[in-house]
Amino acid sequence: MITRISFKTIALAAALSAIAATAASAQAAISEPAAFQALYPYRDVLNNGAPTPAAKLVLEPPAVLQRLQAEESGIGIVRGPRTRGYRAGR
Repeated sequence: MITRISFKTIALAAALSAIAATAASAQAAISEPAAFQALYPYRDVLNNGAPTPAAKLVLEPPAVLQRLQAEESGIGIVRGPRTRGYRAGR
């Protein structure tokens, strides 16, 4: 009976120390902006961890991201002026 009580006590102490270590590491990351930015690249340090506009893009399919990159770089997407067809005026 004594070994069970000591095992439960050890398990409880290990669980509590794991919870305390997690809270302490989160506090250290928030107090150090560079560490917070390294851990959470899509969160804004200055706005209490609010999602950045890039956070929405991460959830989009790859085709959306590729199109956005092509539009911003000017490579791959050619948009000519929209003109009326040859027979459209008739």
